[in-house]
Amino acid sequence: MKRYSTHVVCLISILFILHSESFAQPDYSFKNPVLISGTDLQTGAVYKFSNVKTGVDANITIMGSFGGITLTAIDESWTGFDEAFQPFIKVETNSNGYVEFKIDFVSSSTEVPMAQSMVPITCIDVDGEGFSDGTIFEQDQVEYLNGFYDFSMTGSNLQVTNPPGWLNIKNTSGFSYNGIDTSQKDVMATVVNLNVSSIKVRIGALNTSGEGTQIRFRSVYFQRFTYSNSILLPNRTTVRLSGNAKNNGVEIKGALSASHTFDRMIIERSTDGVSMLPIAEITVANTNSSEYPFTYFDNTTTGPVYYYRLRLVNTVQRIYEISNTIMVKLNTAGDGKELKLVNTMMNSNNPVLTIKSNSDEEASMQITDLSGRVILKNNARIYSGMNSIPLSNFNAAHGYFIITVATKQNTISQKIIIR
Repeated sequence: MKRYSTHVVCLISILFILHSESFAQPDYSFKNPVLISGTDLQTGAVYKFSNVKTGVDANITIMGSFGGITLTAIDESWTGFDEAFQPFIKVETNSNGYVEFKIDFVSSSTEVPMAQSMVPITCIDVDGEGFSDGTIFEQDQVEYLNGFYDFSMTGSNLQVTNPPGWLNIKNTSGFSYNGIDTSQKDVMATVVNLNVSSIKVRIGALNTSGEGTQIRFRSVYFQRFTYSNSILLPNRTTVRLSGNAKNNGVEIKGALSASHTFDRMIIERSTDGVSMLPIAEITVANTNSSEYPFTYFDNTTTGPVYYYRLRLVNTVQRIYEISNTIMVKLNTAGDGKELKLVNTMMNSNNPVLTIKSNSDEEASMQITDLSGRVILKNNARIYSGMNSIPLSNFNAAHGYFIITVATKQNTISQKIIIR
């Protein structure tokens, strides 16, 4: 979030009026912290936020400051949201680090840990700012234990990655938004953890500029949001998922982890990998002691290629999770001119498409984002065997895309990842 100035304060007031209709009420409310242990703003300091939820207090501990990032305020409310946790950080020149916080939920007026069925954490306004000799890129990390995360997959200013145990949210554009609100979804990401009493959050930045230090005000909002063109990414609930052509249909097999909390499974299908529609709903038994295997046979197939995924639903907590998408190619007549996309993951610096063909063909290629917007169109000559086709004109952010390759004999359409 942009540094403090009088001009910014004025803009914040205007933005608050203009965008107030887009604000959502948080699941938790972090207000009026009280230092209960340690030295203010230093490592080891503990602050109590009372009544963050009915019957629940939260203790926030400063775990440490790293890489040239320090804390200047534990929670400011003159901008953004009174209910959000809003630390201010000082970003030194040529720095790359964060301040780490640990949030412990306890029973009100006690220090007894209190597990929360769902803790949604949305990092808001993860933006940046450019200078003549470099750029500040804000970057946050949220501990990712058992749940799911969501963000806008198209038109985003963020790079979102999932190393073990964390979700990393990093600004990549350096573009700066004025004020703190929830209208700019392209600089927001949400992490939802289930059944936890403690969670860690890292608030930080990368500064490639040597022009000076800067104070950045940040906001962590405890609320889920809906993102257009989003992909809700799962943690570890789906242990296995596969599909095979069988008896003029498709057999879907899989297993859920022993610790899953879902009671409904919706099987979704698509012919293009984009427009997923439900075809079946299965009641899920929650054993909590062993993996939950399942099998479903889809006998309504008529085309050559289908895409399948699972939507897992907890109807009590009103949460859901979406599995990875699988593609199943049916054994249809006239498929002797087969095309096969070999690689589904490409490097953004030098994307190369690898296609296997059974004949020499002229092919047209099209890449779209998940909203259907065309990113690239190309024509190429492909030959029998393996073909490597550089996508030299591809220019888009990291994320998921759909590639369609068509010849006179065949068409394939498949999801790819640019990273």
